[in-house]
Amino acid sequence: MFTTYKEAANAQALSGVKSADPLTQPLEQARMQQDEYFKTLNQDLPEVAKVEDRLISGPAGDIPIRLVYPSLGEPTNYLIFIRGAGFWAGSLDSHARTMRTLALESGCVVCGIDYRRAPDFHFPVQRNEVIAVVEYLKSQQKNLGIHGQPVLFGESAGATIALSTAQALRDQKKNDLAGLILFYSNAGGFKPKAREYSQWVWKQYLGPSTALDDPEATPLLASVAGLPPIWQGVGADDPLITDTQKLADQLQVIGAEVQVVTYPNLPHGFLMWTGTLQPALDALKESVQVMKKFFSNKGS
Repeated sequence: MFTTYKEAANAQALSGVKSADPLTQPLEQARMQQDEYFKTLNQDLPEVAKVEDRLISGPAGDIPIRLVYPSLGEPTNYLIFIRGAGFWAGSLDSHARTMRTLALESGCVVCGIDYRRAPDFHFPVQRNEVIAVVEYLKSQQKNLGIHGQPVLFGESAGATIALSTAQALRDQKKNDLAGLILFYSNAGGFKPKAREYSQWVWKQYLGPSTALDDPEATPLLASVAGLPPIWQGVGADDPLITDTQKLADQLQVIGAEVQVVTYPNLPHGFLMWTGTLQPALDALKESVQVMKKFFSNKGS
């Protein structure tokens, strides 16, 4: 286990597999390369009691989900994990280590969602699929061995989808969430001065029919009042750190509790490195302690 990101990144480079670039590669080729890159971060996965894959009905067709059980026995709290990978990449396998580590550290059942990727599908498909999963899990608690209200746990693009989901549930007058754990979101949406990749990501997610400044699709352009409690974690070296700071500022303005932890010397996407980078694992563990408080406050 390395103590600095530079050490972990140097070791990762020895694999010879680099992160893909969809701006210079055909999309499917980039996805395949990104899958190979993710595999290098998911070797020697920690053992859990049970992993169960299911297909559930959704607004755009069946949605693959994965339930990770840290143990078997009495019903437990549960969290819904929403991966990042720029809306365009990733799968249930790409973040397997994160989901398993979350289950073991929290003692909760973790449900991962293989939401439909951009640009094959655009907003609001991804958000609506998460809502469908929230409703499915709520209706099947007894059968699945879970109870209470879930925490939405998102990282990067997944954190943005999680926040968008919470806003939609609020607007529907549904009090279905215990809280939000958001790692390094890009919830501020399209930025004309951002790097080219960031601009591309948002254009693929929104598609040709949604305005770049649509407040329904861009969480930080909409109201953040009336949401469940929110905790945010972000690396100090993250180029998207301003989105995390902006959400904290907006929460502060309305008098909501602001919980933000900035981790020194960590970049965007560091949570995927929990198998080799101690500060990343420590950050995940810190978020788990907050999550437990969210559940406790809900009496579940």
